Amino acid sequence: MSLFLKGLLLKIFPSFGPKGLIDTQISVYKRLKKKFPKAAENDIINSLIMSRINAPLSPSTKHEERLHYESILQNTNKKLEDVIWAIFEYENVLSREAELNLQLQKINAQPVEIEQEYQRWKKYIMECVEKLRKNP
Repeated sequence: MSLFLKGLLLKIFPSFGPKGLIDTQISVYKRLKKKFPKAAENDIINSLIMSRINAPLSPSTKHEERLHYESILQNTNKKLEDVIWAIFEYENVLSREAELNLQLQKINAQPVEIEQEYQRWKKYIMECVEKLRKNP
């Protein structure tokens, strides 16, 4: 798919892109909190991870995703923002590394630019989580 077409699809359907992925994880988390108000935070976050693993549209197999998220699932001190970042990173970078590297080469992206983009998305995740905590 051409970069133009991908860009056009993201403008028409923003839920397809990285922002949509993050917003969806926040939305799923809110629904889980509402559905299970007495559940421990770790259990809710684990449910969020499992919902991602079991999602019908995925860039990799359930087994590959399970392997990726296993250490996060076992960590009892995880934070929502760390989990959403892990999901973002896996969905947009790690599971599509070859395609991503090719696209970055085509546009001659510099390491500094790539890091700035990562920081922009980390900041967006933090802002979403902070907003969620202020207005549950």
